[in-house]
Amino acid sequence: MNYALRKRNFMKDFSPQMTPTFGILFYVKKTKVLANGLYPVYLRITVNGERTEIATKRSIPSSKWIPGQQKYKGTTEEARQFNTYLESMRNQVYTIYRNLSSSDNLVTPTAIKNELLGINNNSITLKGLFDYYMNNKRRLQDVQFRLGTIKRYETTQKHVFDYLKHSRNVNDISLSEINHRFVTEFDHYLRITRHNNNNTATKYIQNFKTIILIAIRNEWMVKDPFVNYQFRLQEVERHALSMEDVDRLYKHNFTIERVANVRDIFVFCCYTGLAYVDVFELSRNNIITGIDGESWIETHRKKTDSRTRLPILPRAMEIINKYKHHPKCMADDKLLPVLSNQKMNAYLKEIATICNIRQNLTTHLARHTFATTITLGNGVPMETVSKMLGHSSISTTQIYSKVLDNKISDDMGALRTRFESKPTRQKDGTFD
Repeated sequence: MNYALRKRNFMKDFSPQMTPTFGILFYVKKTKVLANGLYPVYLRITVNGERTEIATKRSIPSSKWIPGQQKYKGTTEEARQFNTYLESMRNQVYTIYRNLSSSDNLVTPTAIKNELLGINNNSITLKGLFDYYMNNKRRLQDVQFRLGTIKRYETTQKHVFDYLKHSRNVNDISLSEINHRFVTEFDHYLRITRHNNNNTATKYIQNFKTIILIAIRNEWMVKDPFVNYQFRLQEVERHALSMEDVDRLYKHNFTIERVANVRDIFVFCCYTGLAYVDVFELSRNNIITGIDGESWIETHRKKTDSRTRLPILPRAMEIINKYKHHPKCMADDKLLPVLSNQKMNAYLKEIATICNIRQNLTTHLARHTFATTITLGNGVPMETVSKMLGHSSISTTQIYSKVLDNKISDDMGALRTRFESKPTRQKDGTFD
């Protein structure tokens, strides 16, 4: 029996109201070519105008797909097995739809999808939810999410299950057991048992909420356990190097080449405001001629995928030119010979000791220094600094807008001079 006839016979089993609300479509996702040149086939389920998609775990050459018939072209054994698999999947969806429609359950595309994937509200557990979320996250690594983002969620996952073991001596629980009490007790565990500060604990809780919201959207949970929970991030003072510290670093003669390289890259970040990952990715192609005819850097921030364009200050250009013919830069097509972030930060601790700098030198401190000392401290407008930092909102830049002591000294010194130059009134009413 062909697909069209079988569908008509199937729909006779349902009321006229039900027939137009349900649809199944197999299609090739041509916007997502795989590494082997094939295209994935997806199943789209539509109920009452709502739709969801499922990867069939099958892929096909674009030329072999017949859209009108939703099948693999030809009569080869490969085509026969491919089409049989899709037909079996279609039959499963029809059966699930029939069963849901004849019960008291709400029929939605997500409900059908969950049944097809073997997921239901009663069986899915917290571990299953994390596995579902993290697997999707890893598949999108380097496309939508950075490795650092994935690691943060992996750490959140570890803390959640450590808490479960600590508080209940269990390795997993059903989603129905996650309520407001669970959230608040997990919060207390992070702060009291793990000694996390407020912002660290809050960020772990925010990550956990992101995962719980996936369960709510997929109708695996009915109630949101975060409804009465309030997030309170405390403002953190952003430390930055003074101009004297930057000069001391820049002028110090390091005898070990690798240490000198790390110092140069740190100073380069101080004068560009680029984060470690963005500097690591820079190549000669990122150097462009700006609107003023001078050399600029043009790149996309990894964290926000926002375009950043900024003029290259003299010291930054000196460092670029210094490494123009460096073997590692030439071999890897990189602008600078950047080590791993871990190694960079290890060397920076040594550099801080050598240069008698009290601040905890990290690659990110250089970005703070650019924002605070190099630009805002020298009168560059906040709107300009925000643009160069690649911030999506100027409110993010305002975090860096603390007034430096030397700026206070300069401004108050000018005011003191004005007051000192004013004539003073004598007892007889005359002025000096």
